[in-house]
Amino acid sequence: MSDVPHRSGSKVRAKPTEDFIYTELYNAICERQLLPDTKLGEVLLAEHYGVSRTIIRQALMRLSGDRLVKLEPNRGAFVARLTLEEARQIYAAWRLVEAEIIREVSTTITPEQVARLRALIAAERQACEAEDYPLLTRLSTQFHIQLADLCSNPFLSRFIKELIPQTSLAYFYEVRKMPLCTKDEHGEILDFIAVGDAEAAVAAAKAHLDGIEAALDARAALEPKASLADKLKSRMPSMS
Repeated sequence: MSDVPHRSGSKVRAKPTEDFIYTELYNAICERQLLPDTKLGEVLLAEHYGVSRTIIRQALMRLSGDRLVKLEPNRGAFVARLTLEEARQIYAAWRLVEAEIIREVSTTITPEQVARLRALIAAERQACEAEDYPLLTRLSTQFHIQLADLCSNPFLSRFIKELIPQTSLAYFYEVRKMPLCTKDEHGEILDFIAVGDAEAAVAAAKAHLDGIEAALDARAALEPKASLADKLKSRMPSMS
């Protein structure tokens, strides 16, 4: 008997790969759809994605290497959490590294690169107007990462890419209260970079990160918890 489906037009749905599952969980954490301390049960995840627990375990190991997941002996995997002081330290490091990135990029950026960043900012504003906070969070992060990708120093770029996702674990504030929609701060940073005014761009970037850090509040309560299964079922698959 042939293994090819006999119905014309029917499609064989491939099982998700380890890379796909890793990316989905990575984005769900970075978009703050999976809260710190959420248990990432291997059985539930394997059933949800229709794959073996071995594949799930490999994806969780990679997320552990990114410091987004903590693996506890005899307990399993959980979304990691930052203390308020750890979050402040990350923002302090982010400011220092991004300042050097901006200083270099301000001297090398091309009109095409500026246009790509402006398109990203436009999409970010649309997400803000639509109150699509998970997408807004992802696009806001991508602005800083794409800016870092324009830097010729791969160590600075890599450092930013390791730092920024960890801010998702500092769940001390509501994304709705963050200063992302009140002012086009990314646009202001890019305007200064585009005309080669590095120090003005650095100052704007510092003010931007200062505003986000100021929203941190150790007393803020987490939103009511939904189950991992409900979170995964309601999540739209990543576009990238």
